[in-house]
Amino acid sequence: MMANTRLSRRGERFATALRGCRGRRVPLVDLWAILDRVDPASRTDPNRRIILAGLLEELAETEQITLPSARSYDRSEHPPLPKFVTLPVTGRASTPRRQIVWHPALSWVPESRVAPSQHDRLAEINAWLHSTPDPPPVPHRERSLEIFGEEKVLDRLLATGMFGPDRLTLELLAAYRATVRFTSELVGGGDILLVVENSDTFDSLVHALRSRSDHRVSLVAWGAGGAFEASVLSIARLDQAVNDVAYFGDVDAKGIKIPANAASLAAQHGLPTIRPAIGLYTALLDRGRRRSGQKPVSPEVAEGLVGWLPPEHRDAVKSCLASGVRLAQEAVGRDYLTTDETWLSDLR
Repeated sequence: MMANTRLSRRGERFATALRGCRGRRVPLVDLWAILDRVDPASRTDPNRRIILAGLLEELAETEQITLPSARSYDRSEHPPLPKFVTLPVTGRASTPRRQIVWHPALSWVPESRVAPSQHDRLAEINAWLHSTPDPPPVPHRERSLEIFGEEKVLDRLLATGMFGPDRLTLELLAAYRATVRFTSELVGGGDILLVVENSDTFDSLVHALRSRSDHRVSLVAWGAGGAFEASVLSIARLDQAVNDVAYFGDVDAKGIKIPANAASLAAQHGLPTIRPAIGLYTALLDRGRRRSGQKPVSPEVAEGLVGWLPPEHRDAVKSCLASGVRLAQEAVGRDYLTTDETWLSDLR
């Protein structure tokens, strides 16, 4: 008999904790508390909100919970989170299912315990495999739309135990994650890729680095804000050899989350570590104009976010996050970049 793969280990612990809740509706504040209890290490993880969102998607896909409608989501940060989830009514008898002739690649399904919703998805995949013997590879969202009639189903399934060794793979579905290339400019012959969040600062750094040769930066890339969280994978397709990737963005919650999330994805794919451009962040903390109006970040969340930064910058950035202040990277402008060289300290 094969093991139950319908939930990840963290998902199983979370589901067990949920079953101890009073009432069927569990508010978001309690979901955070459960995450802290079942996975204490996540308290300082910069991807903490992403972790909770993924767990809730996993639990919803396996019918452990029901998510609310789109209007009942907290959208103060990304990704959005449900303001509450609903637990299922217990004691319902399962409905007998018709016999299915499973494709050889899905021979593991009859011996595995899967939730009804997963069984339905597997049946759809099974029908597609039988009807499409030799499909050409396509981006995974195109394949998802072809199989399920919805382009993001595979995104949700990829986070569950349905995918993994001896289970589903993108290769089995002749699908792959499409990698969008970021814009980059050649500025030298070194081995550093410098990624910049915003377009104007990108342009100024290209100009400044091309005007001098005392650095190791080969390429300057425009991260295009949050797009870098996906385009980071295109580092593997660069023509120039890159051994070091430095990132420079705004000092605010979003500006810190972007490189932290990109760094996590890069590590999963064996790409160079995404590190802070220390000299540029030092200049921004010294020269930046403090603009209020951001939503203050709790000390706990701020502590997790600044973990991506070097120790010497963490207290200053935590202070900005906690007080709802942001520093726009445009404060490190062309005039400064072309008349000072301290910002190059870790790019040489």
